[in-house]
Amino acid sequence: MASLKRTWGTMRIVALPLTRAPSPQRIITYYSFRVVPPPIQPPPKDSQPPGWLPKEGVVKWAAYTLDTMWSGWGKAKTGSWRLRVFEFGERFLDRLDFEEGALKRIDVKKAPPAHVPKDLTGLDLEEAEAAWAMLEVPLVYPPSISSAPSAISDLQAFLQERIPQHNKGFWTFLLIAPLTAPFMIIPVIPNLPFFFCAWRAWSHYQALRGARHVDALLQHGKIVPTPEATLDAVYSEAAVVSKEEGVSSANAANSDNTSTSQPALIVTRDSLQYAMRALEMKPDEAKDVLRAYEQAMSRIR
Repeated sequence: MASLKRTWGTMRIVALPLTRAPSPQRIITYYSFRVVPPPIQPPPKDSQPPGWLPKEGVVKWAAYTLDTMWSGWGKAKTGSWRLRVFEFGERFLDRLDFEEGALKRIDVKKAPPAHVPKDLTGLDLEEAEAAWAMLEVPLVYPPSISSAPSAISDLQAFLQERIPQHNKGFWTFLLIAPLTAPFMIIPVIPNLPFFFCAWRAWSHYQALRGARHVDALLQHGKIVPTPEATLDAVYSEAAVVSKEEGVSSANAANSDNTSTSQPALIVTRDSLQYAMRALEMKPDEAKDVLRAYEQAMSRIR
């Protein structure tokens, strides 16, 4: 079974509720999907890729190249079109749904499979079936805020909302992209409308792929709700801070007079800092958490 463990990685889902809302409204939750890839295995000597192909793969090479180019635009001269485009793009990124950013981070190829790989036979197939039968993906949640059944139902509702949204977004931008061809006749400046449509289509596709993978794991019963008491500190601290700052009880996480008619934030930026440390989040993921907090505040106003 060791050979199988080298084939796929492990996955952990963390649910951080950001708001409390009356039924039937759905609470706003930030989901962290962390995939730990399997150890890198050297490729067989007889299956080396052609020398002209990037070592890390064409997709990753293209993504790295575009990311490097984009970062370079951020260092362009003040007033240049490159810097203006970069600044506009960064503002636009902050407006993107934080849910999309979380889902597109899921590396489906390295995540636990949603089913037994179909290309296996013999002993490999037996090992795969045995390992997949024991596969569990923990869904970590704060027990003071949620319960095991609600953690699962909230995740299911989240996926049912995001899958059609990203499917529609993918096809919309994919169909619009060819219409931007006339902009290619403009010299010097790249065809920005085309690149924008292509990027949005790719982003929606990545999020759609991640959402469908998690949904398949959920449908097969592989996602197991796991209470984590240390996360309760995020909400108890938020309640204390809210009271100390004189915020109304409707915004306090554990207040007895919490409003039942309007959604309310149950976290603060400071309490989320605790969650980031406890979950050992990377800087880019921590940035996504704060973006989620800002968007949650904006949505309930």
